[in-house]
Order: sequence, then structure tokens, then C-alpha cells
Amino acid sequence: MTLIITHLSRFGIIHASDSNLTSSDQDAGEVTKTYKICFLKGGLTTAGSYHVNNIPMPEWMTDFIDKQSNITGLSLRDFSYNLKHALQETMLKEEKENGSMIHIAGYVEEHGVYHPEFWFISNVHGINPKTGEYEDIDENFDISEDFWNRDYRNNNLKETFQDPNQHSYQIYVNGFAPGRIGFNIIRTQLDRFFSSFWNVRDWKFRPPKTLEESKLYVEIYMQVINSLFIMSDYNARYIGGKTQTLLIPQPENIVDKKT
Repeated sequence: MTLIITHLSRFGIIHASDSNLTSSDQDAGEVTKTYKICFLKGGLTTAGSYHVNNIPMPEWMTDFIDKQSNITGLSLRDFSYNLKHALQETMLKEEKENGSMIHIAGYVEEHGVYHPEFWFISNVHGINPKTGEYEDIDENFDISEDFWNRDYRNNNLKETFQDPNQHSYQIYVNGFAPGRIGFNIIRTQLDRFFSSFWNVRDWKFRPPKTLEESKLYVEIYMQVINSLFIMSDYNARYIGGKTQTLLIPQPENIVDKKT
């Protein structure tokens, strides 16, 4: 099982995941779940099925990214759709039954300026409203761009996202239900906790001012979830191990940049 996170702010994009691998409800070591797409100012994280056509995901995904780097004029959208089609056509039926989720995020140039995009690929089509467990898993993969064309425009982020006086960010989370739900609870509680410190004028605590400081912010959440699974009665540590992170700095010529 897995916990994957994509955090977008005016400082850049942070991809994060745990490292643990489980098999038949037993710990099975640590593996790569976070990948850099350097030729597209982007990266991705994976959750769910560990094999594609009987090839371990780290080997298969690394090979896929390498082959995509040779395509002239490839966009982040093209890459995402190519990955969706490759999973659709290559992953075996029994591998699809485990469910797969891929976060892809990076910066896209358009008319001389950059903007961030977040693409989500999955063959998991629903979440049980009572338990939070994933459901409606089938052989068909869906794909969507959920930040630039949806959340940025619908969640009033256009006014706050690039504002240096605002602690504005967007975060996407997927993975093992207790960890995913717990993460959202922890994030809400910790945001209140941090705000209570930042709001004391005589103290010099403040929100993150750099991408590296934002990374610390994300890692705190992951460390809490990791600790909860250590102190649990699960048969395996479904979420845990070393936190993997990939940092993508925001380009200088970014759309809607405020001074």
C-alpha cells in the first residue's frame, strides 16, 4: 500500500510518497514510488499495483520515462495520455484488479509563460462514502487534469496562489484509506496548530518562504502518518519507511505572478 502526495504552491511543486512495499499483508521492503520527468519540468508518483505485464513498477516506469524523453515536442499532457494508454494496453487484467493511481505534475509553457498542471490517471472510479475505501475498480483507466483547468479556477486560487502575503497551496492525496483519511485529518489539525504560532506577533514563527521549507511542511505530515502505522495493530506497515520527495521549483516567468 502507499500514500502519495502532490503539493503545489507559489514556490514550486513537491511530489512525496512513502517507501514501504507490502505483499500478502506482509512487509516486503522499500521501493521507488517517486520519479523525475526532467525533460518536462515535472515528476510523478505511483500507488496501487506493483507490476505492469509482470514487470516491477520501478523498472517499468523508469523505462517508460526514458522512452518518452526521445519524443520531440512532447508536452506534459502528451506524456500523461501516453502513460494512460500504456497502462491500459500493457497492464494485465489481474494487475488492474489491485487498482492503480498516478499523480503527474509539472510546469507547462504557453505563450512564453509557465503554469502548473496536475494530471491524475487511475482505474479506481469511486470512494465509498461511509468507509473511504476505494471502489469501482475495473480495467479502464481514466485521466484528468485537476489543477489548472479545475481547482485553480474554481477554488479562488487565482487571487491567492501567487500572493506572497498568503499561505496558499493546493494538495492532492491518494493511497491506503486509513492513511489517506488520517492525512487529511492531520493536515487540518496541524494547519490550525501552525497558524496559532504564526499569529503571535511577538514570536518570529512564519509560514514557509521557500520550496525547501515547504518540503519540511509536507514531511511533517508524512512522519506523523508513519508513526501512527508503527503504533498500530496492522499486519504490515502499509504506509511508512523513508519519505521520498521530488522538488520542482516554480519557473521565474510564471503566469499570474504577483510582486
